[in-house]
Amino acid sequence: MTIFSALFIVLLLGITGASVDIMRQEAVRSSMQGTIDRAVLAAADLEQNRPPVAVVEDYVARAGMSDALSDVIVDEGLNYRVVTASSARSLDTFFLRLSGFDQLLAPARATAEEKVANVEIALVLDVSGSMGNYDRIGNLRDAARAFVDTVIQPEGAPGLTTVSVVPYSATVNIGTGLAPYFNLEETHDYSHCVAFDAADFDETAVDPAATLRRLGHFDPYSTYENATAISNPWCPTAETSAIIIHSADSVLLRERIGALSAGGNTATDLGMKLGVALLDPAMRPVVQQLAAAGMVPATANARPAEYDDREALKFVVVMTDGDNTSQYDLKPHYRTGFSELWIDDRGNTYASDDRFSLRVRDWSGSSNDVWFQERYESDAQRRYANQPDGGTGARRMTHAEVFARFGSRAVARRFMTQPYYDGYVSYSQYYDMYYAAEATVGAAEADNRLSRICAAARARGMVVFAIGFEAPARGQEAMRDCASSAAHYFDVEGVEIADTFHAIARQINSLRLTE
Repeated sequence: MTIFSALFIVLLLGITGASVDIMRQEAVRSSMQGTIDRAVLAAADLEQNRPPVAVVEDYVARAGMSDALSDVIVDEGLNYRVVTASSARSLDTFFLRLSGFDQLLAPARATAEEKVANVEIALVLDVSGSMGNYDRIGNLRDAARAFVDTVIQPEGAPGLTTVSVVPYSATVNIGTGLAPYFNLEETHDYSHCVAFDAADFDETAVDPAATLRRLGHFDPYSTYENATAISNPWCPTAETSAIIIHSADSVLLRERIGALSAGGNTATDLGMKLGVALLDPAMRPVVQQLAAAGMVPATANARPAEYDDREALKFVVVMTDGDNTSQYDLKPHYRTGFSELWIDDRGNTYASDDRFSLRVRDWSGSSNDVWFQERYESDAQRRYANQPDGGTGARRMTHAEVFARFGSRAVARRFMTQPYYDGYVSYSQYYDMYYAAEATVGAAEADNRLSRICAAARARGMVVFAIGFEAPARGQEAMRDCASSAAHYFDVEGVEIADTFHAIARQINSLRLTE
């Protein structure tokens, strides 16, 4: 027992001594680790103007550990900084040397990162006619303006957040101010909406240098015959309904969002197509021109960023209160060229004094042109002549000019009804004019196009938040399919949309800063 007790005491003393050495090592390591942690956090701060290496060295020196610092690695870019520091100190042992361990190493290593991401956001907002019900448009305006206040960073803050706004109904209005920066067809200049082919929805890019098909300017419903201009064009013309590209001006964004009004059908696929395109690098030439013109921040000159840019985050927030409906355009033979309508507007004080004549064909087999001079209203007056009213002073109107002045149904009713009764115009001619606009995309096809452009956006790394705002089942399903995940889809009613936009804004902000 005496021998056993002696051996046990020696073992206990050895363990106790070793514990003392290990505790000394841990105390030194812990102190070094705390110093290194504080040093790299300070050095990684993007508001820190001193060189990161100098900051780390200063922290370590003040702690009396300069000899322990082994290396400092800095990785930084325009809006991120990663600082890694390593240190190690050797301690002479008191007791472990009896076991052959003369020194213990106390290492410390820490990495700190601050990243203020360049954030690009596209708000794709439904402003179709149903948004006027139950003040949905008012709730949307309030929610979107609060969203802007949350995501737009104050001047001087690191990084840059820009917001593009794409209001959509049956069409998307590029706007008079932005149209010159795109290569739109020169078929007319009354409005600035574009149409896309089915294959365009499989890719996120819109090449602004390529010719974009301009939607016709027309009103498919009006029968008002004494018009001087259509009052409800299919493609809206007000600048307040036009898209906004990469703005960091919260005042402008709030004003334009506050001016949004409801009207028209629903084409979420078109809204999403252009919203996604504004975040695609192919749009950069347009943004650069706008930056040079002072229409977007100079610091946004390199936007949209490349998809593999580690400093950039791209978000799309799309919402609808309905589901996709049919989309319309003028029939091909009415989109360009000259009409059969002549006008004499020489020296007229008022547009209401303009005189019109419709050229009709003599169906008796004569090759001579015949004009119906519609201003002669009594049977005793000559309605038909071998020249238009005004003679050589009358000019032939383009289709674009005709449909910019009258609804297609009004053209048929005013100028073709009597010639139809008189046998100069066939029923098929009358019917073709009355329905000069035709459906180009059906609701089911629009849903398919929306699904494909959403998938293309997600494949490119865009984060898609989708909101069904009191939407019917098909609209909700389309939004659910579009969202990046189930967690990115929101089904809301009434003023809940404000909370939803706020929650999305907070998620975007939380992704902006990682430390």
